[in-house]
Amino acid sequence: MRKPTLLLLLTLLLLMLVSACNLVSEQELESQIAATATADAQIRPVIVINSPPNGTEVIVNTQVIVSVSATDQIGLTRVTLMANNQLVDSVTSQSPNGDRQINALLDFTPTVAGSVTLQAFAFRGSVSSEPATITIFVRQNQQQITATPPPQPGVPTIDPNDPTCRALVTAGLNVRSGPSTAYPVLTVLAPGSVVPIIGRLPDNTWWQIRAGAIIGWVSAQFTNVYGNCTGIPVIAPPPTPTSGVPTLTLAPTSTLTPLAPTATPLPANLLVTNISGPATLTMGGNPTVAANYSVTITNLGGTPSGAFNNTITVNPGGVPAQLAVVANLLPGESIILNSTVTFTSTGMFTIVVVADSDNQVLEISEVDNTGTMPVTVNP
Repeated sequence: MRKPTLLLLLTLLLLMLVSACNLVSEQELESQIAATATADAQIRPVIVINSPPNGTEVIVNTQVIVSVSATDQIGLTRVTLMANNQLVDSVTSQSPNGDRQINALLDFTPTVAGSVTLQAFAFRGSVSSEPATITIFVRQNQQQITATPPPQPGVPTIDPNDPTCRALVTAGLNVRSGPSTAYPVLTVLAPGSVVPIIGRLPDNTWWQIRAGAIIGWVSAQFTNVYGNCTGIPVIAPPPTPTSGVPTLTLAPTSTLTPLAPTATPLPANLLVTNISGPATLTMGGNPTVAANYSVTITNLGGTPSGAFNNTITVNPGGVPAQLAVVANLLPGESIILNSTVTFTSTGMFTIVVVADSDNQVLEISEVDNTGTMPVTVNP
């Protein structure tokens, strides 16, 4: 009787030791999980404001475009912009798992004069970065601006009176063959790209755009729209791509079907895509003041343009002057033309550039050949 009792006690003791070992392992596992979660929370995203510089002066009711770059070791889900502690804009990741890097353009339009603190945040779920902060000063009019703002790399110049409907890309954006994520990606547009809008869905959730020689669709969620967009037509989406392996069906008799002719390329389409140069000049007691302006003209059509003339005018009261003659622009090709403009009085002027001023090029549209830039000349 004593031997079985001793054996039973030894067995119970062994079971207790095994249970204790299991209990310790579970505690260690829970501790490791908690430590991992804490470490993930401590590895916070990082964001910087690339432009505008701290202390920039802007005019009231003028859009301010803020260029940001954010990184994270795990995956960013969104970036946001606050103006005086009020949320004014945000861009979300197109990936369900987030992105390790997001470059984005966020915008804010001040409505009253004064100083504004802009803060950009990057988020991985609920984990936020430290804010990137700048202060801008909002003036009531152009005469109160004390310094010429430096050029902002990666931020295009937007003309609110542009006669062409255009989309400004606010984050790296997929151009797809149709208006949903079910369609394949044709190309990717970088933040700051400006492309003409040529079609839309009825609810304006997707735009059909032209990027060089490519015509595709982009999500409106990642764009800002400028120009005259009242006449943009509604476009029927193409058939949704089918998945899987197609079924091969053998016909009882074989008939040769002639190949369909290839689609005729779209004609050329010339646009003034950018005018750069000083927006503010000072006479400084001189009778005149001059500055150099660079004009970018792009062929966004499907065929070469051939030779065409271009003019530049300073309004009000200006007379069109010859800018340059371009021998040819291939589809998607751009050319930069330079011109020295002389101002003989103070005031507010508009530089007007017309591409193909003699209407020699057969184009998709003749209404979008004009580009403008406002210039203020102070005493």
